[in-house]
Amino acid sequence: MTKDDVNKKAAEKAKEVEDELKEQKEQNQENSEETKKNIQDIFD
Repeated sequence: MTKDDVNKKAAEKAKEVEDELKEQKEQNQENSEETKKNIQDIFD
């Protein structure tokens, strides 16, 4: 495996992790908004 192969693999893995984190962040945002709504409903 050449150095270029290793770098390419590392870049692909980094992209995967980045996409995963982005997805989790969006999910957290949705959960946060839903939680706020639920709390608001309790007090209404």
